[in-house]
Amino acid sequence: MDAALSGAVRLTIDQALDQWRHWQPGPAARPQLEQRLGNGLSNTSVLVSHDDRRWVVRIDGFETRRMGLNREAEWRVLQAAADAQLAPRPVYRNPTLGVLVCEYRESHSGTADSIAGLADLLRRIHALPAVKFRLDPLARARCYLSLLGERTLPAALVEASDRLEPVPLALCHNDLLCANRLAGKQGLLALDWEYAAMGDPLFDLAVVIEGDGLTAEEALALHCAWLGEEPDEPAQSRLANQRTIYRELASLWERAIEVARRS
Repeated sequence: MDAALSGAVRLTIDQALDQWRHWQPGPAARPQLEQRLGNGLSNTSVLVSHDDRRWVVRIDGFETRRMGLNREAEWRVLQAAADAQLAPRPVYRNPTLGVLVCEYRESHSGTADSIAGLADLLRRIHALPAVKFRLDPLARARCYLSLLGERTLPAALVEASDRLEPVPLALCHNDLLCANRLAGKQGLLALDWEYAAMGDPLFDLAVVIEGDGLTAEEALALHCAWLGEEPDEPAQSRLANQRTIYRELASLWERAIEVARRS
């Protein structure tokens, strides 16, 4: 484990574990480091434990505001999502250290990651309380471009954004990829809420469709299941534009995150 973590990251983890008395609800003693989780591009997450309880400690891998993120909004969303049984419960944060600690949840194979299950998860996320933080795709793209030393927005992104009429906003996850979904005892859970913000719910559907590589038939089935009826032509057109926006943002993000990690 020690070889898999840089000295700076290991030091930050040790500092977070030293604050175990401030975790709410927390352990009875200082947790022990078990293993690194995944190989995330933007952050480092490790599994820690004490007795039969486990937590995930996430360490920021970059200056979050340079990527257009808001950790205060994320914390509020996580609390609401945990209350709604949509996410593991957050127990501690330290913005100075760039640390977030959440309870660890095991995956349960009995919960299917089906179209119906995804639609239900999306609807429940979109029903969460509003926060004072909004996803503006063009502003987010400009954050990424600034890290790349560029200024020109992709034409496809601008054109797709221009075609969108204003709609009522809802709380959206905005990164509901397969890796950020977990089969819980009573349904799907969502992980990694750092991109959560108010936005167009159809952007969330676009993330799932593009990230999962759904076919046209599967994409329509998800749209129908989420909406509760057959979407009309304007709704389908709006979803198509949101898919374009997501693809363009994802492409910029992949380039920007490498720059952010090196800076």
